[in-house]
Amino acid sequence: MSEYLRLGVIGCGRISQAAHLPAIAKAENVRLEAVCDASTALADAMAQRHGTRALYSITELLNASVDAVLIAIPDRFHAEVAQQALRAGKHVIIEKPIAGTIAEAEELRDMAASSKLVLQVASMKRFDPGVQYAVESVGRIGPLRSVVGWYRVMSQLRAPIEATHFPPLVVDPAVQSREQEYKAVHRAEHLLATHGIHTVDLLRALAGDYSIHSAVLSNNDRDYSWHALGLAHGGAALSLEVTASVHAEWSEGFDLHGERGHIRLRCPFPFTRQPSSVEVFDESTRAYSRPVFGDSDPYERQIEGFARTVLHGADAISTADDGIEALKIINRIRVAVDQSAAAL
Repeated sequence: MSEYLRLGVIGCGRISQAAHLPAIAKAENVRLEAVCDASTALADAMAQRHGTRALYSITELLNASVDAVLIAIPDRFHAEVAQQALRAGKHVIIEKPIAGTIAEAEELRDMAASSKLVLQVASMKRFDPGVQYAVESVGRIGPLRSVVGWYRVMSQLRAPIEATHFPPLVVDPAVQSREQEYKAVHRAEHLLATHGIHTVDLLRALAGDYSIHSAVLSNNDRDYSWHALGLAHGGAALSLEVTASVHAEWSEGFDLHGERGHIRLRCPFPFTRQPSSVEVFDESTRAYSRPVFGDSDPYERQIEGFARTVLHGADAISTADDGIEALKIINRIRVAVDQSAAAL
């Protein structure tokens, strides 16, 4: 077995440029074989920047010498392209959400399982060392009684903060215009699925499976705020907020109160590559543990983890089943919002 994973990247847009390609460049066990995009401008620019080949069709990439592909294209194309990759015998890591529908996601999971291929969802926050410490510490605080999670992405502050942390972005005006038009028509659906799914997924990682019983949405032309209530496994009360956008600083975090302690988890804007801060209070000792981390880039840790799973059979941290469950919860929030609106 090779010591490194030969990887192809499908999609050379914003998330690949800002997150995935820089992470691959640093990963110790991954080699970038090619980038692929229907936009020749994007593919050529990223190939030149990262010293690899530019390809312009998915078929061409799947016929190349790659073991796996990273799919970073608009959500509505995830299922079709992932199916092509799995049929070609390639392992897949795919941006969240895993697919547009639960049926599509389940089909992808079954295809990967039957072919004995790795299918991982790019829920990079599961690779944040602060998040992982919190997940490992839940058992220390006893059965959970209260679980609260929130995600609030900033409005006017987002562009200058991203400009600080992003490399220079290459933009294809035709692609940008097409995607802006699509998102304008599907704004609520897009925001909840692409922003909310991280928090939905991390709540499962922290508290286990949970159900949503009610939800409301407040919005104007630009800003959307979802608030949902539910129950976690074991009966803990659960509260979830997803707001895109707030006219303030970035804010994302989780508070878990159990019968023997408390976990306080605060997540930074992900492109800073900083680890989440975590505090675990043990009531028996009346003391907090506050770990400090070094290796913290969640995007690099994610792609290295994917490579270890493919190359050495290491346990997958973010599986297709995790992606499916997150999608189910997103859909349940939508249904609960509609039910609340109908009841008014």
